Amino acid sequence: MPAIKGSDVATATAATSITVPLGGPPSVGDLVVVFLGVRSEIIKHQPGWASEFTATPGPWFPLESFRAPDSSTLSGWYHTWNASDSGNTATFTFVPAPTLGVGDKDIPNVNAVAVSVLFDGTLLTALLEHNIYGSAQDLVMTALSSPLKLPAQRALHGVFVNGTTANWTDSDPSSGLVTQINLSTASGGMSLAVFKRTSAPAGYRPMFLSADSSHSPIVAAASFSDNQPQLYNSPYIEEAPMGMNALMARYRLNRYFTVLNNGGTFSAQRYQSTDQIAAATQVFVNNQPITSTDRTNILNSGVGGDFKAVT
Repeated sequence: MPAIKGSDVATATAATSITVPLGGPPSVGDLVVVFLGVRSEIIKHQPGWASEFTATPGPWFPLESFRAPDSSTLSGWYHTWNASDSGNTATFTFVPAPTLGVGDKDIPNVNAVAVSVLFDGTLLTALLEHNIYGSAQDLVMTALSSPLKLPAQRALHGVFVNGTTANWTDSDPSSGLVTQINLSTASGGMSLAVFKRTSAPAGYRPMFLSADSSHSPIVAAASFSDNQPQLYNSPYIEEAPMGMNALMARYRLNRYFTVLNNGGTFSAQRYQSTDQIAAATQVFVNNQPITSTDRTNILNSGVGGDFKAVT
């Protein structure tokens, strides 16, 4: 059963980054999940963000995100700690929009709230499923979550609202609050609460309530399992342009690396020759089933990538 080792919170005002404590110093194999709420649709980059201008792939994988009618957004990120990681915080950066003076929405900085949850890695916990739900209207006092399709050993729900310091409760008496963070009304008011539920059934869809909410809430769901086997998602970079035209020039695609094991030495590469592939002891590509031994070896090598449960 996936077990939570710790959690923590962070806030930032008029910021171009937010540093989130991870609920304790992670050990190799621990799974870190971060829910991040911001006031606008400013671009967010995860720790170690990797683009076509960097030589190494990025370590954090995204969950789904959602933009509310008031332009606030909720996103999620996860990362399994490996031998190349260090520290007990994670810094997410915000990319200000350029001031073009032609009617664009100029966003120099943003207010943000974040909650981290740290899972015990000795149980081989991995992400199983994730989705996100938001209302198309304001003035919504209850929030439904989009259903999780698979039964899960553990489920998390992040409930975010902008413009108020709401205190949320879960309609499911079997769930419990992990933690909640409020940004004061003096800074415009924001609230992010994370709830946990063990043994969530298929189709699980709790309702979250707040008597004092007057703005549109967003609910992000993620479920977790330690069942084997798991899939390995190799490390990636975000590469642009998506297409050779003005519309697609700004959009990025995730380009995944191939991981080679050459006699116990792991490396993440792109554009290998057939001879390099044939000579490798093992070859790992995206969404490949792996054994628990492979999982341990990949984490201890520090090569990167992450894992996905299937049941």
